[in-house]
Amino acid sequence: MSDTKLDSFTVGQGKIIPVDHTGPASYTAGGETIGTQNNLTGIALLGMDSVDMIEGSGSLSLSGNYLVRAMQTGTGVRKQTKLAWFNAGANETQPNVPLSLGTLSGAATKSSYTQTGLITVVGANTLKAGQFIVFSNGASSYGIIFDGVMAMVVSATSSQYTAYFGQNAAASAWTSQTDTLKYQVVQAGSGNLLQAQALASPITGVLATANLLTITQANSLQVGQFVYLNGPFKTASVYALGAIVQVASASSTGWTANWQGTVINQTTLETAVASLLVTNGGVPVMAFPYIAGPTSQITNCLAVASATTAAGLLTLTAAQSYQPGMIIVVQNCTGSGNSPLDGTLATVISSSLTGATIKANGWTVIISTSAETTGYASVLVTGVKGGVISGIGDVLAGTNLSGETVRLAYVGK
Repeated sequence: MSDTKLDSFTVGQGKIIPVDHTGPASYTAGGETIGTQNNLTGIALLGMDSVDMIEGSGSLSLSGNYLVRAMQTGTGVRKQTKLAWFNAGANETQPNVPLSLGTLSGAATKSSYTQTGLITVVGANTLKAGQFIVFSNGASSYGIIFDGVMAMVVSATSSQYTAYFGQNAAASAWTSQTDTLKYQVVQAGSGNLLQAQALASPITGVLATANLLTITQANSLQVGQFVYLNGPFKTASVYALGAIVQVASASSTGWTANWQGTVINQTTLETAVASLLVTNGGVPVMAFPYIAGPTSQITNCLAVASATTAAGLLTLTAAQSYQPGMIIVVQNCTGSGNSPLDGTLATVISSSLTGATIKANGWTVIISTSAETTGYASVLVTGVKGGVISGIGDVLAGTNLSGETVRLAYVGK
């Protein structure tokens, strides 16, 4: 964190000194304390180009990625000042920011997979536990099924990382097989990664039919939000571990989501954790049809199931302007045999992508060709259209803001 003073000007008995302020390398939740610096009073007024320039008025960082507000603490002339940083993706200037993918990693050398869903990938990486990634470049019968799949990293060293993706009891298990899986981190922008925010109450029951997941859990979830199932789960429900699902219905005592994994008979006395998918500031991830009109309607679809000989591939006929790297969810398909497609998460790829055709890799459980009448594919986004600050707080502790700059105005003597 550093400040660069600019030319000053006088207002009344005080001197207004503009300063370009660089954010901290590791943010402290609740606000970074800047105190009395450069022999100034420490009273910070944000927005040098605004008329009101008052405490708490807020100003966008120069990149436009963050909204920064000043908060005064203490008493006397030389007050301490805290700067609270908020994700600007929930601001009217950047509504509905699509999730995207970071830099493509190098190829792994080995991977393994257990029938309980633990993936171990051997290869140089810079990952940290809690980050979300999308797999690609699976070249063998062991890794190809994960192309386009999104998962959360549960552990990582510089030479290997692990993630859970259970869901399918029929999955093969292998040990230390050669494969070239690559990854990309899921983000809303540089420094604004997809995160899992644990819900306050535990999961106490799990039921999964062929198409519907029912979770017993005290919650305040909203339809359309996305949830990651952290576990731990009992043996009978272990295939829920690592699943990422979209809430289809919710009450104060439970919620449901479309399901494509193994059938799970009702289990009780669970103590599993579930987490809401959010970005900086606790802004929930939602799905948004990224074209004019209420939906990006699918008129025809071809779904090829993930297998040891093929990556799961969706070919969807739909008018849209989606870009490679966007993550989509498919919902409300009504064509014959396609109801299991509902809830599919997939990553848009560049191959054969046009304004009328979406190509996306993901984990699918059906092989089907069908005309559709109401199905749609929506992009995962952060921020709420028309909202000013829709998150529940400032950016998460530890966020690296050293690449961000905001204009302050100190009042000097």
